[in-house]
Amino acid sequence: MEDKENNTCLCGLSDRMVLACSGASDVGRISDLVARKLRDNKVRKMNCLAIVGAGIEESIEDFKKKNILVIDGCPIDCGKKIMDKNGFTNYHYIRVTDLGYKKGQTPVSDDVINVVFDMTKTFV
Repeated sequence: MEDKENNTCLCGLSDRMVLACSGASDVGRISDLVARKLRDNKVRKMNCLAIVGAGIEESIEDFKKKNILVIDGCPIDCGKKIMDKNGFTNYHYIRVTDLGYKKGQTPVSDDVINVVFDMTKTFV
């Protein structure tokens, strides 16, 4: 979301951020919804992984100073690859399929979102 008057992003910055894969698969959707739940519960501020992927240097340098959790949905690891390609070395990481969920076979339900959410809260 953008503030057109000031041309600024309203995503929010904090020392504790979450960036998520928002892929087209079920586990990508779960990653995105868990990140939003972390934001809504004031556990972490959600920001845009695409900022890093687009190479927006000013934001990347600022992000490198933050405590970041990256949530990927599946072993393709798009989020992790984006972070690594842009020089990030110190971030927390979780992959939804590592929790036993299968890409293309996992219902996007409150139960699944809550289990993944509970796992992500352990990252400090």
